[in-house]
Amino acid sequence: MTRANRINALRFVINKAFDALADIDIEKTKVVWFGLTNFVDIIQKALISKGRRIHYIVDNAPEKWGRVLENDLVVFPVQQIVNNYKENAVFLISSRFKDEMRRQLADVGVAESDIKILPYHDECEDEARKFLLKQTDGLKQANLRETQLIMLDSLKIFRDFCETNGLRYFLAAGTLLGAVRHKGFIPWDDDADVYLPDSDYWKFIEIFPDGGRYGIADWKKKDDMAVDFAKFYDYHTIKITAGYPVKMLTHVALCVFPLCGYPDDASEFQNKLHRNKALDFKWYQYQNSKDVISDEPQDARRDICELKYNMPFDGSPLIGRTHLMHKPMWSVPRSVFEDSVPVEFEGELFSAPAGYDAYLKAHYRDYMRLPPEDERINHGTAAFWKREGSLSC
Repeated sequence: MTRANRINALRFVINKAFDALADIDIEKTKVVWFGLTNFVDIIQKALISKGRRIHYIVDNAPEKWGRVLENDLVVFPVQQIVNNYKENAVFLISSRFKDEMRRQLADVGVAESDIKILPYHDECEDEARKFLLKQTDGLKQANLRETQLIMLDSLKIFRDFCETNGLRYFLAAGTLLGAVRHKGFIPWDDDADVYLPDSDYWKFIEIFPDGGRYGIADWKKKDDMAVDFAKFYDYHTIKITAGYPVKMLTHVALCVFPLCGYPDDASEFQNKLHRNKALDFKWYQYQNSKDVISDEPQDARRDICELKYNMPFDGSPLIGRTHLMHKPMWSVPRSVFEDSVPVEFEGELFSAPAGYDAYLKAHYRDYMRLPPEDERINHGTAAFWKREGSLSC
């Protein structure tokens, strides 16, 4: 994939922050970021690479005070920094609550000219989507049901290949929930997920042939892959990925996840869980910063994967997620996944874990209950049919 098909949405806020600080003497003026966010340390690195920096972070939440980030960033109460630096500070705000935050600063005496409003998450994501959508001009967009049927065809190809090659696989997450609750896709769902035990996962990536309509991509094969799991692509399609801040033009895909192990000792389990979360954070720090800072960050992806996947499926007492560690964790005894049963999905039969009830309860609790209508949301991604030769993804 060329760089034209990938954009880091943080670029929009970073560029605006640099413009806001262009005429600021940072030796005499303190730069204060209002509101601790997930990406402020990446924004700090990008500003430092351009000769600017944030000196302090302020936040209204007491539980965040005292938190120390990279590059000497510490979170303080708003009033403390205002009292010390009100006359020689500029305040940067990147938040959907910008109006309330601006009023708060004004009420404690900060001059309007010293408050700089920057784009926030949703605005940056919209700009990134607009950038990528320009490259889909002339392509026919697939509606939700058409996108589901594209993924159904991919599932059938995936299933047949696994069964032919003796690979264990299972429908996963919302796809398995859809099979059990709806006998097909959850009506509003726009993705599909499958699991393979780790040894089968690595074999699948190795042996699935290149060059056809369908293909497997992971970060080792495709350096631009932003995630640490594999995607099973339908190359006749184009799709804008759902992730933030890195957004890409790729293809309609199955998300293919390895199943790995966890210890059953409570203390050891928590230690591994915390380590996997830290490794996951390190992975995404690399992915989310490499497009927006001048010096390429250290690529530790291989070491991260070796550490995260160091307990195999076979032989481990518990099975749990080792990907997307920011989501609520589930774990089940390995016996839940040791055998499979067929389940109906869109009129076809696919493999599910024999203990799918235990898995779904661990993952979703009361999984047969429909969520309220206002919670029936999807990833909001746009899929298109690919015109021959239109894009090289």
